[in-house]
Amino acid sequence: MKPAFSVIFLTTLIGAGQGLFLALFTHQSYAVFGLLPLQSDLFYGYGSALALSLLVGGLIASFFHLGRPERAWRSATQWRTSWLSREVIVLPAFMGVVFLFGISHLTGYRPEILTLRGGLIIDLSFVLGAVGTMQIGRASCRERV
Repeated sequence: MKPAFSVIFLTTLIGAGQGLFLALFTHQSYAVFGLLPLQSDLFYGYGSALALSLLVGGLIASFFHLGRPERAWRSATQWRTSWLSREVIVLPAFMGVVFLFGISHLTGYRPEILTLRGGLIIDLSFVLGAVGTMQIGRASCRERV
């Protein structure tokens, strides 16, 4: 099997972006439960910006995998038969969550959503991180089917 160069870039960049986001959210989750020290908001915000840039690079690489990149807008119409079409549809939604996660940290806008027993506070960024993690899980399950 000899995959196209663009597919190698696509999978590597998207995987690195998703992995970085998962690492950021996992660290934040451990910090909320007192297992690790909480990092500054800039750590999570700039980490999200880096993850977002990797994801954008992967999305751009997906357009080069098409036979005719000028028809990239049509890539989303073949979602029933093409894994690449499904990726092009789901990836921007995930990118939006990563963007909001980063912005919530960079601006400091993290209103309290829920307080658990013991005084653990679940804020907006934690909820966004959980939603992004579920999106990654659903996307990887669909690709295996």
